[in-house]
Amino acid sequence: MPPARLEIAPYARQHRRLLLDLMNRSCWTHTHIDWQSIPEWLADSGAAVWLALQDGELQGCLGLSRAVAGWRWLRLLGMGEGYRLGVILRELWARAEAACRDEAGAGIAVLALTNWQPAYLAELGFQYCDDLVVLQHIGSRLPQQPDSLARARPVEAADMAELAQLDKLAFAPPWQIERAELWRAYRACAVATVATIDSRIVGYQLCARHGEAAHLARLAVHPAHQGRGVASLLLQGLLSDLLGRGITAISVNTQASNRRSQQLYQRYGFLRNGKHYAVWQKTLVPATVDA
Repeated sequence: MPPARLEIAPYARQHRRLLLDLMNRSCWTHTHIDWQSIPEWLADSGAAVWLALQDGELQGCLGLSRAVAGWRWLRLLGMGEGYRLGVILRELWARAEAACRDEAGAGIAVLALTNWQPAYLAELGFQYCDDLVVLQHIGSRLPQQPDSLARARPVEAADMAELAQLDKLAFAPPWQIERAELWRAYRACAVATVATIDSRIVGYQLCARHGEAAHLARLAVHPAHQGRGVASLLLQGLLSDLLGRGITAISVNTQASNRRSQQLYQRYGFLRNGKHYAVWQKTLVPATVDA
């Protein structure tokens, strides 16, 4: 007798334990949920998660982030052993893609964190578009304090709305983040600073700390003020703070195609450490409406 057909269904609260068990026991998983645990991410009403069920048993799950400027990220993926991997993934993806087309989504991006993902992503119509490279800070000497009209101060909770607007201007999709995610990043950070000119915020940085290591999670400058020393001011202040505390293991990520960003970090002692992760994207064609 052939195996029962897979049923693709939206995630519901009663599936929470099944999903967490699958993510814990399977070797075919992908998790890209910055600043949150899986249970916290599942509680986000903007997340879109689908399950592949066979006779009530969970065979796979796929979760997309809340849409920002029409783009979503593949944040969660897990597959069991009951079906062939490709079958589970294709059926989950077909449902997710159809839902995003119905919402007039612009596209979906994936940060490929495991070596088994690229072949399947290509089969689903994704295209490789860039690498996310990791840079590590080396040494303790800093360049001369940059000339800038901006002044730095700590981020305050009341800044969040203004930072969210600046972020949309500083980054192109799919790299933008929404206000709620920005707030989570801020709460997880050890050092958070804004740069202001005439009391207006023109840039910000958020840096997380994990024990004796730190990671610059976000650095953004308003386009009208780029190239005027704002990013250098923020980076100089951050590194002075961290090095002053004895924290020398400092990292940052940026796109391989972003030469300007890499040049800035290199001036401040960051070098690529050899780690990189492929970024894949699929632009969605809007669903057609029958005449």
